[in-house]
Amino acid sequence: MSIRATYALDEQTDRRIRRLAATWRVSQAEVIRRSVKAATEQADETLTPAQVVAHYAKARPLRTREATGRAIRALRNLRHADDHHRSSVK
Repeated sequence: MSIRATYALDEQTDRRIRRLAATWRVSQAEVIRRSVKAATEQADETLTPAQVVAHYAKARPLRTREATGRAIRALRNLRHADDHHRSSVK
């Protein structure tokens, strides 16, 4: 059994749905069904903050300490340069 529904879409979303329908060679309704299914599956896979912390606590670090130090220094330099730029532009 199908449920008929009416939704108001902006033009860009409508174009995207039509383009996907043509690419996938399915109806626009099928594009919406697949997209909603993919979005809900992705949302179901979202980790809680505690799960993210637990994952990284178990995992090997992505960088060495030296590489992390270099990244921190580079970001700090960028932040200071931006602060200097903002203070001189008034």
